[in-house]
Amino acid sequence: MYFDSAATTPLDPRVKEAMISVMDIYGNENSKHCYGFESRKKIDQSLARIAKILNVSSDQLCLTYSGTDSNRKAIKAAVKRFGLDNCYCSAVEHSSILDEILPKNWFDPRGKDLEILMGKNPKFIALMAANSETGAIYDGQLFRKKFPKSLILQDFSQSFAKGLRPDFENCDFGTFAPQKIYGPKMVGILYIKNPEMFSEISKDSHTKNVFLAEGVAKSFELWELESTINTQKYKKWQQVIETFFTQNIPDIKIHEKGYDRVPGLMSIAIKNVRGSELMTLLSAEEGIAISTGSACNSDILSPTQVIKHIEKDKTWQFPIRIGLHKFLTDQEVHDFCEIVAHYIAEIRTRGV
Repeated sequence: MYFDSAATTPLDPRVKEAMISVMDIYGNENSKHCYGFESRKKIDQSLARIAKILNVSSDQLCLTYSGTDSNRKAIKAAVKRFGLDNCYCSAVEHSSILDEILPKNWFDPRGKDLEILMGKNPKFIALMAANSETGAIYDGQLFRKKFPKSLILQDFSQSFAKGLRPDFENCDFGTFAPQKIYGPKMVGILYIKNPEMFSEISKDSHTKNVFLAEGVAKSFELWELESTINTQKYKKWQQVIETFFTQNIPDIKIHEKGYDRVPGLMSIAIKNVRGSELMTLLSAEEGIAISTGSACNSDILSPTQVIKHIEKDKTWQFPIRIGLHKFLTDQEVHDFCEIVAHYIAEIRTRGV
């Protein structure tokens, strides 16, 4: 049973089929011959299909190597223009952003230190749309209102995956990770509001993969087709899990439960139980996958940066992260709850 979809979702069979259908188109799209022209045409068609769903121009979309690569391309462009000291990010970003921004330039995502940040007059701000560990939703409109002249990057990987349309009105860059929406890995999408200002990205001629582009386009089309019904599933199953945990497992804490969160993504801390130990047991004994935080960012022996920022009490700094996906069943969700409760009780008994 797979409950780590915040890291990556299973590949939808229809996406796989679409990718296979174009694998014989192998020309380099930069080559000026019929094979290259065929590849260029197919890639352009894929971007046009994605642009239609996002209601943007295909010229505003770039294929990258991953969601991480998309974030880093935007940051690199900002640093080149403004210098690293003028680039800021929230303290709960994905590691692809935190690793690129000076820690002294991290800020609270809810604007608790907004006055201090305003005094620094940032030129570039990165604020994820929804947190990759807790599912908490952040207000991009607030930061656009307070910083109308700053370039704003929003990572839409988790919010889009759980059914929220991207807010392009309040950002200059937007990033997407197709493996969060049942698409392929090793490819990403970067939205640029004004591509003519960033030709080093928008005109990037790195060799692109036709079947990955086709897979991304197909995954976006399936997102549009199924988003409403999938979101309903996530909401139902999240309520089942959180209700079961609250009623049947003593001394737990659901991180950021009091805030708006995307459905289907939960961070739950269990008193006297390390998330890493529970994760290892479930994987080894039951073949169940959960995580302890962002797959790119978590060290199982220490709290993640996200958890350290939102939770100061060490009792609750070692949670499990549960990510839901559309291929789960009601029975699997029920069984998951029962099995997790059993192993939590076992770990606690050993501790005594």
